[in-house]
Amino acid sequence: MADRLRVTELDFDTIKTNLKSFLKQQSEFTDYDFDGSGLSVLLDILAYNTHYNAYYLNMVANESFLDTALLRDSVVSHAKALGYTPHSKRAALAIIDFNITASSNTAAKITIPRGYSFLSNQIDGKSYNFVVLDDTTVSKSNTTFIFNDLEIYEGQLVTYNFTNIEATNPKAIFTLPDANIDTTTIKVSVSPSPSSTELTTYTLATDILEIDSTSTVFFLQEGRGGKYEIYFGNDVLGKKLPDGGIVSVSYLVTNATDANGADNFKASTSLVDTLTVTQSNFSITVTSEAAGGDDRESVDSVKFLAPTQYSAQNRLVTKKDYGTYLRSNYTNADSISVWGGEEQDPKVYGKIYVAIRPKENYFISDAEKQRIINDIIIPKTVIGTQVEILDPEYLYLKTTTTVKYDSTRTTRTENALSQAIENAIILYKNTNIDKFEATFVISKLEAAVDAVDTSILGSETEVRVEKRIEPSLGVTASYVINFNVPLHRGTILNGLRTNEFKVIDGTIERTAQIEETAQSFTGVEEIKITDPGYGYTSTPTITITGDGTGATAEATIVNGKINSILITSRGSNYTKALVTISGGNGTGGAAAAIVSGKIGTLRLIYFDASAEKKIINSNIGEINYDTGRITINDLKIQSLVSGNYLKLDIESENAIIESSKNTIITIDDTDPTAISIVLDSI
Repeated sequence: MADRLRVTELDFDTIKTNLKSFLKQQSEFTDYDFDGSGLSVLLDILAYNTHYNAYYLNMVANESFLDTALLRDSVVSHAKALGYTPHSKRAALAIIDFNITASSNTAAKITIPRGYSFLSNQIDGKSYNFVVLDDTTVSKSNTTFIFNDLEIYEGQLVTYNFTNIEATNPKAIFTLPDANIDTTTIKVSVSPSPSSTELTTYTLATDILEIDSTSTVFFLQEGRGGKYEIYFGNDVLGKKLPDGGIVSVSYLVTNATDANGADNFKASTSLVDTLTVTQSNFSITVTSEAAGGDDRESVDSVKFLAPTQYSAQNRLVTKKDYGTYLRSNYTNADSISVWGGEEQDPKVYGKIYVAIRPKENYFISDAEKQRIINDIIIPKTVIGTQVEILDPEYLYLKTTTTVKYDSTRTTRTENALSQAIENAIILYKNTNIDKFEATFVISKLEAAVDAVDTSILGSETEVRVEKRIEPSLGVTASYVINFNVPLHRGTILNGLRTNEFKVIDGTIERTAQIEETAQSFTGVEEIKITDPGYGYTSTPTITITGDGTGATAEATIVNGKINSILITSRGSNYTKALVTISGGNGTGGAAAAIVSGKIGTLRLIYFDASAEKKIINSNIGEINYDTGRITINDLKIQSLVSGNYLKLDIESENAIIESSKNTIITIDDTDPTAISIVLDSI
């Protein structure tokens, strides 16, 4: 009996080989030349047909699952089953103060109508149209109509009318024809017939639990080919459309990301107030430049967010719920961090903190924060929960990398090799940090450097961390700077340092800076009793061990318990110390040592004409090395020597630096001092 065909081998060559092997075993083809005859062509056709079928069946199977689907239509269909609608393009939003100066103070009102447009400044040679999405009316204040925080969106408003005919469209689905639609701007109204002036406004359904048979809502979905569709209820979930009714749909067609950054606008036409006076004396102040424009959600994003939003069930309860929902509904976010008030110090119960890093800038405006809270978060959050949006805090890394390499094993020049190493460090930054909840690992950075060129024998990187604050110039102020990572207690050579600034010393202006006071001797500062124990009849022995020497202490007993521990010698060179209590016939006593090395002192200094260091203030603040908290007291900075920020940098205690809450670890590659490379050739 001839062998059966092997159906598990599906590439073309193997299929053809299997077919030939099968036929050769048949008595009818014993002496047949399969390669040199016309039958070879027939075998090619059979093999191709089998291969095609296998390929397409495999692709069909892939498209049947969200994890493996590649086609957008398939991914969107799976997401729909999870109640997830991919977001469309988003229009850039700018916020302006728009004032109209009239010729008299006669009482009047004026309305900026929906669709009123402003023309932006040019971006890459092109100006963009911005429009008002809702009628906005104000009364005259003296001689001025004042529109504060007026929201204008980039794009062109378009309107389409559809006729609902049940016989041809029983599901009442209407396809919106524009590809560049911003679905958040859709407005829908329904008239019962072409001749009727009655209009009913329909709103987007966002929660199925809030809908009944009389709810005037519409539903939104992405249809085949990427076009968005709206559809309506069936008198069970949502009110059914009247047969022959006219559906009017208007929305923005936007250029999305192209208009981000627009920061100058002019009104397109004059306005008429309620006294029929034409007004055209306009002044515009930009409160928040255009931002938030975003492209249509990608397939990868849909595959990631659809299951996670489904698990949240459209409610904001856990930290993960907030993160997922905001990523889906606030598309201008590049990175988001969420934490509860119970993680704050001090604790704040009943409050949620959110930090958002936008795609275009470092921060978002206060007006935009409030809009996110009011329009996106509050409708879905738990009753009684307060939400606060905080700005990101940036922790800048300054790296010095020493690279040992064999110059005979590379064709790169020294400059080219140095540039390649710098590019590798920037790539590491872009890939691994520069976002919330990221971790910097020095060994991984060194591995990335070592992989740049085969001539590199090894590398070593030193890391300092930098914080930047905008000081209050010309006034005495105190500052608290939280690095939120353990800091290294430095010496005169590697301690904390700042950039230069001007201060008044008596009556003389000095070019000053702040430095860490070198501490060569650090002992045990205090011993705190954590458990007084019980049953002590005599004084127990206190033993202090650690990486320093010479610390001793004595205990005092009251009513069988340890009442106090007095330090008799602080010792020196301690950074860690452990207290052991023994003897005294009692039990349970415990204590902890606090070493002075945990707290460092800052001083204000300058250099005289002979380059000799002079001290202006020997105690301008302190450093808590464990928590990374720096306090500067009563400092009056007249001006900064360069730049807009007071910069403090210090060595990190750990080779692994983790971000938390609203901290973003990054490397400022625009700072020429951020990446230093030292090449050591052998």
